[in-house]
Amino acid sequence: MTSSAILDPAMLRECHARARGWAGLFRLPLRQRVWRGGSGDFMGRGTGSSLDFQDHRAYAPGDDPRHINWQAYARTGQYSMKLFREEVRPLIDIVLDVSRSMLFTAEKAARVIELFYFAVEGAMRAGTAPAVTAVSGGWHRTLPRESVMGHRWGDELPNGPQPAAAPPDIARVPLRAQSLRIFISDLLFAGEPERFTAVLSARQGRPVIFAPYCQAESDPDWDGNMEFIDAEALSHHPRRVEPALLRRYREAYARHFDLWKAASQRHGLAMARVPAEPEFPAALQLEALRNGAVEPWA
Repeated sequence: MTSSAILDPAMLRECHARARGWAGLFRLPLRQRVWRGGSGDFMGRGTGSSLDFQDHRAYAPGDDPRHINWQAYARTGQYSMKLFREEVRPLIDIVLDVSRSMLFTAEKAARVIELFYFAVEGAMRAGTAPAVTAVSGGWHRTLPRESVMGHRWGDELPNGPQPAAAPPDIARVPLRAQSLRIFISDLLFAGEPERFTAVLSARQGRPVIFAPYCQAESDPDWDGNMEFIDAEALSHHPRRVEPALLRRYREAYARHFDLWKAASQRHGLAMARVPAEPEFPAALQLEALRNGAVEPWA
C-alpha cells in the first residue's frame, strides 16, 4: 500500500473509527499532575468550585455566601470561606512527525495514524480541543480541526523529497506553557535526544512520546545483495549485506533508542515505543501503559 493510499480520507476514517474505540480503553495521562486551562474536570493549580476541599480563608465582601463555613461561624462567630480545588480543562498539544519514514510500511503507517487519532480522541474526551501540528524537518503546519476531523489533513502535508533524515524542528512549533505535549514520531533522525527532550519539556510542559516502529526496521532479515531506498530523499543505494553489517545495524539501532530512553528519563518524559504488528491495545500494554504514557480507564 502506498503512502498516498494510507492517507486517503477513507483509510483515515477507518483508522479514526478504531482509535475512537480504543480511547474508551485507555486515556491520556492527565491524572498524574495539576494543570492550567479553562473550567473542566481535571485538577488545577488554583482554587475553584470542585468538590475537592482544599483550605479555609477569611470571608471578604463579594464572596459567594454558598461557600461560607457555617459550622465554623457557629463556633467562632467569624465568617470563613471553604476553598475547593480548581478543576480545569488541560491544554493539549499534539505534534505529529510526518516524515516519509513514518509511512515505511503499510502496518507502520496504520499504527502512526491510529496513534494520532487516539491522541485526538483522548484530548476530546478530556473536554478540550487539542492544538495539532504536523512537522517534517524544518517544515511545520497547524492542522485545522475541520481538516483533522474531516480526514483530509493529508492534503496539508508537503510534497517532494525532503532532506534525508532531517530532524523535525520542534523548537518552531507553538507549544503552549504547561501543556500536555503528545509527540508522535519514530525518532529516526540524527541529533542528540537531549536537544529534543529539553524543547518538549520547556515552559513546564508535560511531554509524552509515542514512537511507532515495525519489525522490518527494528529486526530486518537482510541478506546478500540489496537495494536500499532512503525513505526521506527517495534515493537508491545498492549494498551487499553480510552478517557483520546486519549485526552493526541492529546494535546501532538499539543504541539509538537507549539514548532516547535515557534522555527521556532525565527530563521526566513518558516515552513508549509502539510496535506496528500487534493489535493496538496489546501494543500499548508493552510500554505505554507501564511507562505512564497512557492510563487505563478506571
